[in-house]
Amino acid sequence: MRFTHLLSAVLALGLSLAQDPDGGTHSDKFDKHKYTLLDQLLITPKTHPHLFSFTGRWLRTPTAHPHAPAYHATLWPGNSVTVLIFGDKASIKLLPLPQGVVEHYSFAVSIDGSPDIRYNTNRLDTSLSKVEGHYIALEFAPTKDPSPNEEKVLEPHAVRITSIPSTPFSFEGLFVQNTQISQGLAWEESQAHRPVLEFIGEGIDAERPGGFFRTDKYDAPPGETVESPIDAIFSTVHYKFGEHLGVRHSHMSAGTCLIPNCDSRNLPGLETQYFSMSPLDHTGHTPDIQNKNDPRHQENLQSPYRFDSSTMRTNVVSHVIVDVGILDMVMKEQSPDTYTHALARFLTRIRLQSHPKAKILVIGHHGASHPDATILKKDPTTSAKRKALFSATKNAVGLVRDPNTHFTPVKIDRGDPQKAYLKSLCPYIRPSVIARTKGFFRQKTATKAQLVCAEIIKGETKWGSGNVVVFVGLVIVGLVLWMARSTVVGAIAAVLGRRRMGMPEEEGMMLERK
Repeated sequence: MRFTHLLSAVLALGLSLAQDPDGGTHSDKFDKHKYTLLDQLLITPKTHPHLFSFTGRWLRTPTAHPHAPAYHATLWPGNSVTVLIFGDKASIKLLPLPQGVVEHYSFAVSIDGSPDIRYNTNRLDTSLSKVEGHYIALEFAPTKDPSPNEEKVLEPHAVRITSIPSTPFSFEGLFVQNTQISQGLAWEESQAHRPVLEFIGEGIDAERPGGFFRTDKYDAPPGETVESPIDAIFSTVHYKFGEHLGVRHSHMSAGTCLIPNCDSRNLPGLETQYFSMSPLDHTGHTPDIQNKNDPRHQENLQSPYRFDSSTMRTNVVSHVIVDVGILDMVMKEQSPDTYTHALARFLTRIRLQSHPKAKILVIGHHGASHPDATILKKDPTTSAKRKALFSATKNAVGLVRDPNTHFTPVKIDRGDPQKAYLKSLCPYIRPSVIARTKGFFRQKTATKAQLVCAEIIKGETKWGSGNVVVFVGLVIVGLVLWMARSTVVGAIAAVLGRRRMGMPEEEGMMLERK
C-alpha cells in the first residue's frame, strides 16, 4: 500500500510540474509541431477531387510522394483545369516535365470568368527536377479587409488554368488558405452539367494572316502588335466562341490538313493525329528532341490516346464541332472525292472510338471572311473552291448516316464571324425540350450559354433540328396525355383483363349493360 501511495504522489508531482498556467498540460517537445496550424493547405485532385474540373486531354503520373500524383496537360491547345478555391491567396505547385531550359514557362489564368492572363516564370531548367516543385502565386483583385468586429469569410473563386503547348502545364495541386473545406460537391455537379465543346480543326482561322498558330510572318492591323504564337489560340474564332458562351471548351488542331501529306512537310493528317496523345510539332523541331522523357519527343506524341481511361477523369464532351477542310481544298487543292471519303471515315471513327454519345456538328462555310481576315484573294477560282468544299462536306455527312451527326452551314460574311457561328450552333447547344420543361418547373438558374443562345434564337423561326411550332405541339400533346392518363390506363387494363379471362369484347360489353 505504501508503494502505491508513493507512486501516486510521484505522478501527481509530475503533472503539477507540467501544468500550464491556464490549466491543462503541455509538452515543449511535441506540442509545437503537433498543434500548430499551418497557414496554407495543399489541395490536389487526389485529396479534394470535388474542387477540380479537367477539360481536354490530361495525363496522371506518380511522383516521389506515393499519395500525390502529378497531372500533365497534353500538347493539344486549350487544355484547361478549373479549380474552386476559397480565399484570395493561392499558389500553384508546378512540377514541370523535363524539356530542358525554357526562357519562360507559360500558362494562362482566368479568375471568375475574367480574360485570360498569361503567367511566365523566369528562365527555368526543367531537367533539374525538384521534389518540392516550383511555386507561382496567383494574383486576385484586391478585397476590403473586414472590420475588427466583422467575421472574416473566405469567398469562393473559380480559377481556370489553361495550358500552353510549348510548355505543357504540369502540377500537383494548389496551396490555399488553411480552412476546413466542406463545400464543392454541388459545384462539381454543376460543372458536369455544363456544355463541353470540343473543336476539331482550324476553321476560318486557317486562312487568317499568320495562320491558326501565328507561326508565319504577317503584318498586324494598324494599332495592334504582332501576336505571339503562344497567345494565338486565344484570338481564334473557336476559342472566343467558347468564351462568349461561358462553356468548357477544348481544341484539337495540329496545323495540318485533315488528309495526310498534303504539303511539303509530309506530316500525318488530323484524321490520324487526332487519336494520338499529342499532335506532332508542325514547325519541324520534333526530330531534334532526344530526351524520351520530354513530352515533345516523337514517341510520346504518337502514342495512342485512351478515351475511356479510368485513371484520369475529364469532363465528358457533349458537342464535337468539326471545322476542317479549308487547308485541304481551298489552300492545298485536294480532290473533292478524296476529301469527302476521308471526312466520312473520320466522322465514323469519332463516333465509334472517341465520343459515342456526343452531338457532332460538321461546319460547312458559306461565303468568305473579311479581306483583312484572310490571306486568300477573292476571285472566281477561290469562290469555286469554297463552294466545292461546302458540297464535299455536306456529302460526307450524308455518307455517315448518323442521326446525331449534323451538317451545320455557317454563313460567313464581312461582319463578325462570331455572330455567324452563334446563329448556326446555338440551336444545337440549347437544352432539349425535356430539360427546358424541367428547368421551367424547378426554377433552375439559366446558364450563360442558355441566356446567350436564347437571345440568338429569339425571333428566329427555326431552332436547328426543330422549330417553335414543334416545341409548342410537343408541350400540348404532353399535357393532353397527362390529363387523360387515367382514362387510357383504365381502358388498357379493362381490355387486358377481359382477354386474360377469355372473354370476347362483345361479352364484356353485355356484362357492363347488365
